[in-house]
Amino acid sequence: MYGPKYNDNDRLKLFASNLDDILGKYEVKKLDTVDLIFIQVLLSDHFWCLCFHLKNGEIELMDNSRFKELFSKRYHGRLEKLQRVLVLYLKDKIRRKEWIRNLETASIIRKEMDWRTLQNGVDCGVFTMRHMETYKGKSPWNLGFVNEDKKTIQDSQLQFLRYRYLSKIVLSDYNLIRKQVYDKAKEFAKTASIVDVLNDLDNKIRDRLDQFFKLDKLKKNVTS
Repeated sequence: MYGPKYNDNDRLKLFASNLDDILGKYEVKKLDTVDLIFIQVLLSDHFWCLCFHLKNGEIELMDNSRFKELFSKRYHGRLEKLQRVLVLYLKDKIRRKEWIRNLETASIIRKEMDWRTLQNGVDCGVFTMRHMETYKGKSPWNLGFVNEDKKTIQDSQLQFLRYRYLSKIVLSDYNLIRKQVYDKAKEFAKTASIVDVLNDLDNKIRDRLDQFFKLDKLKKNVTS
């Protein structure tokens, strides 16, 4: 939907459908009561998110990578397209026209975070989920991560969050095979030590990621 053959109205149809579903799920009837909207993006196998402050018109980019590149080169215009589409969506949803004008003209600011990384190329999804989970729009903001120079400690923090998020996904009521996974986990736990369980989980995560990205690249090659 980001390609040149799509215009903002095409993007708006998909965006509106997805956001309407989310708002309905959480019973949000008026966007005027919302302070922050987070939009997560997967681009070139890397996750990041945009945080839109509806009431003060700020837009913050949250990217755990501190690799220095021009916005235009790193994000390929995704930031500005998301900004335009959200503004189009809000014009039909809220009466606070000054909020919309502020967001429409806002400059996108990359949020500086002490825990941003240069060497970690695999945990962007965990960072992004933690950013959206803990950020309330105010500073100082401390979500518990140590700096990357304390790599062993930061890796342990990320591993803990990975297990936590994975368990939430697996045990969610929205997981259609929840019972099957739970039964298999119980059976596995009867004969395995905690070390075996964690090693097995790490291997399964790695295998699933490999399969996902291989399939994703195959789809791109087929459609290109």
